[in-house]
Amino acid sequence: MLIFPPIALKCPAAFHEQIRSLQRSRTENFLKHKIRSRPERSELVRMHILQETHAEPSLQATQMMLKRARLADDLNEKLAQRPGPMELVVKNILPVEPSLVKDAVLLHVLRLPQDENTGCVQL
Repeated sequence: MLIFPPIALKCPAAFHEQIRSLQRSRTENFLKHKIRSRPERSELVRMHILQETHAEPSLQATQMMLKRARLADDLNEKLAQRPGPMELVVKNILPVEPSLVKDAVLLHVLRLPQDENTGCVQL
């Protein structure tokens, strides 16, 4: 059910139909203009909106998920292989204050228990 303002009730139904028709044609013209002026695929690839791929469009989402999974696996592998803080100290890559060295030696000599999650000494 259409609700028209009071002034519209005085107008004939044909007038309202003509207004609707004009609105539809205006929308249609606007959409046709947008479709004609849209950028080419190569421009969208250059702007990083689309990805350069030769896969079927139906497989592109799966291809992207596979690529992300590979990147995640590579990152996890590299993180697992990175040296720990003690190795960095031994190679003089990570500087250490003398007081921290003394504390570390005492912990190692006394073998004080440490919390697995935080690494803090439990007394």
